[in-house]
Amino acid sequence: MELIKKQITNYTWKVKNAMQFTLDDTINVPENLLDIERLVLVKGNVVIEDISPMVDRFQVKGNLHYQILYLADKESNTFDSLSGKVPFVEYINADGTKETDNIEVHAGLNDLTVTMLHSRKLNLKALIGLDYQVKEKEVFEAVTDIEDEGNAEVLGGTISMMSLSLQDKRPLQIIEQVDIPANKPDIYQVIWKSMTITNPQIKAGDGCLIVSGNLCVFLVYNAEEEGMPVQYFSMEVPFEKQVDESNANADMISASVLNPEQYHITVISDDKGQDRVLELTADFTLETKLYGQEELTLVKDAYSTGVLIEPEWKEFSLQHLLMRNCAKVRVSETVDMPKKQSVLQVCNTEGSVSIDETKRTPKGVSVEGILSAQVTYLNKDDNGNLSSTNFDIPFDCEIELGGMNDNVTYSIVPYIDQIQSVQLSDNQIEIKSEISLDVLAFVNEKTKAVLDMVEKPIDLEEKMKLPGITCYIVKHGDTLWSIAKRHYTTVERIKEINGLESDMIYPGDKLVIIKE
Repeated sequence: MELIKKQITNYTWKVKNAMQFTLDDTINVPENLLDIERLVLVKGNVVIEDISPMVDRFQVKGNLHYQILYLADKESNTFDSLSGKVPFVEYINADGTKETDNIEVHAGLNDLTVTMLHSRKLNLKALIGLDYQVKEKEVFEAVTDIEDEGNAEVLGGTISMMSLSLQDKRPLQIIEQVDIPANKPDIYQVIWKSMTITNPQIKAGDGCLIVSGNLCVFLVYNAEEEGMPVQYFSMEVPFEKQVDESNANADMISASVLNPEQYHITVISDDKGQDRVLELTADFTLETKLYGQEELTLVKDAYSTGVLIEPEWKEFSLQHLLMRNCAKVRVSETVDMPKKQSVLQVCNTEGSVSIDETKRTPKGVSVEGILSAQVTYLNKDDNGNLSSTNFDIPFDCEIELGGMNDNVTYSIVPYIDQIQSVQLSDNQIEIKSEISLDVLAFVNEKTKAVLDMVEKPIDLEEKMKLPGITCYIVKHGDTLWSIAKRHYTTVERIKEINGLESDMIYPGDKLVIIKE
């Protein structure tokens, strides 16, 4: 008896959780930079460098990258900026974790506060959130068919499942060139530059991944003409890039994530030699995760009238797609400016979104999260100088998910489609944003696969106890296969003797069975 096998990769979801930790660090102003008079803008980004699974825990290494814009001299309206990174190593307890497990970690900056100790030293405090999940990867070979000269009876079946067809990480670089607005003067000296991404989309195509989104750029600079006020502008630059991936096809479902690493904004000259062109370079880590529909034929059981066949079974989980959708949440909040902060004009608004909690409900999943918005503006109370303020706006929604039960696992990835601020008065602004919640939900089902089959001599004494001819009354749960196996005959022989045209039988049916 020759067994034909197929390799199956199975993932068991062991741990899914979230945690927070704090960073507290002192930043010294480099000697080549001016003294600090007042902080204007602070921005940060968390980058995960390495994840190391251990026994019952895992290690996360990363860096908090920061940018700080400050006013160096109020009278001359002189600005300066500094940037750097704060490394961190965090150990996370996760019972049951093994060194061979697959671990995914997504980091977010929940809060960042920088305060002046004096003109040459700053204190940085950050609250970093980590969403993580631990999966056990198991690879085994299951029997899909049997070649047997002894005419073994084989019970097979085809199952449909969603399988993780592709998972990897790779660097991705987006490069775009864009002209500065026509109504703005030439750039002489850049004071501040920042870039965020909105509406990121990652779709599977035939032989490729299609990555798209918007690069949102905010630039503050001095013009060449003396006496001109500080200039600023913001713009949205759409991009789309195809990434070669031979194993991808358009029918696959993408649960991929685009993680920003670092960016560069370089001023270059146009055809006339004027500094009016920006070259945007954004470096990302593309976490690719593609699911594909797979039809898998497995041997469920086998027997022979001449020998005893003992299968070795293994239980494993398979997934069926329950929902792939993108829920939209609109956030609109009127906020009051802090004391001694009044708005002359809004310059730019950018933000981030995080999920604090999800709960199962009778209708689906309820989501609670925070929209963190950073508004940069000209401060009327400070002679029109550049200032910024951060606002945290809570939101909640319920995502309808039919068929929700304990066997459903889901993931929700939030991102910002668009964000803006509208000035209502000197002391009030309205922050408006559209948030997408990318939902992927699976139903998990237990099934069995045959790993091996061992042939042994048949128990002749037990076989002899059975009568040669039997009138059998079908019971609930019986199949022709189970009846044939118990009575040392075949399904085709039972159908032939009883004149059956199909395998359908019902409780109470009477069958004549002749032992082989």
